[in-house]
Amino acid sequence: MPTLKNFLFAPLPMALAASPSLMRRGPKTDFGLYAYGEGIGGAQVFTTGEGAFVGSVSASNSTEAAPVLFDVGTGNALLGSPNATDTAPTWSNLTLSVPDATSSSHQVSFTNSTNNGTGVSSSGFVFYGQYLFHQADGALQSEWYVLPSGQDGIWTLNWNSTGDDTDGQVIVTLRAVGPSPDATSLVSDTAS
Repeated sequence: MPTLKNFLFAPLPMALAASPSLMRRGPKTDFGLYAYGEGIGGAQVFTTGEGAFVGSVSASNSTEAAPVLFDVGTGNALLGSPNATDTAPTWSNLTLSVPDATSSSHQVSFTNSTNNGTGVSSSGFVFYGQYLFHQADGALQSEWYVLPSGQDGIWTLNWNSTGDDTDGQVIVTLRAVGPSPDATSLVSDTAS
């Protein structure tokens, strides 16, 4: 039989989970994003200036490929700049965008502005601890998944707002914490 104590404190975890102050305890500036899922143990998010990818930047055949260093912008937008030391790509100050339910594409992208028109959402990114979510219609969503890109060790980063059931999907979480230095395998051999 429920007690008064159980009745009074049962909703507390729900209230704490929805508290904006708890959600903002993630990183504030200069952080990378890393994908974790089956066979993917902390592959870094990178871009060539348009699409978002995870995996080995050195395996990319694009001279514009570089890991992304993020800052939090207005409206909880994530602004990205290249984190490259050898050769700097020509892109900078791009905004992470996820496709919305009206988009025919599922790939996460980088754009030049937080005002992108229709088909994408470039604001509302929220951290719960170190995990990245997207907030839409008052709900936190984590609909990240990756697909093999066709290049070994590289996946396309996607957002599943419309129930995409493409074969080969690997559901991932995005975190602002990289893999531990003693991780034996950061990238699975299955991406091809």
